[in-house]
Amino acid sequence: MPKFMLICGGVDLDKRSASPGRRPEILESYMAWVQKLTEAGHFVGSYKLFDQTGARLTVRGGQVVDGPFVETKEAIGGVFVVEAASLEQATDLARDCPVLTLQNGYLEVRAVER
Repeated sequence: MPKFMLICGGVDLDKRSASPGRRPEILESYMAWVQKLTEAGHFVGSYKLFDQTGARLTVRGGQVVDGPFVETKEAIGGVFVVEAASLEQATDLARDCPVLTLQNGYLEVRAVER
């Protein structure tokens, strides 16, 4: 079955601007969503990105530039990999992700090539 990467991004993914008091609610929502995906046979894996850890290579001469990598409103917090029959099905699975309802974020759904 085809695999799709759900790339999570948005304003409140940056821990400096998110409310620490909402973390338990957000974590519980993600766990419930992943459980639903798992029970339906769609969940492959997930990866949370470390905040402010990494490097960015520029196109100009391969110079390494330390983070922050993008504007906060465009920050990527992590990715989920799901199996789905089509882009449409993967998009439907993504609609329930808490990043949309609890974190004012976005999801980019991309097909993964083998």
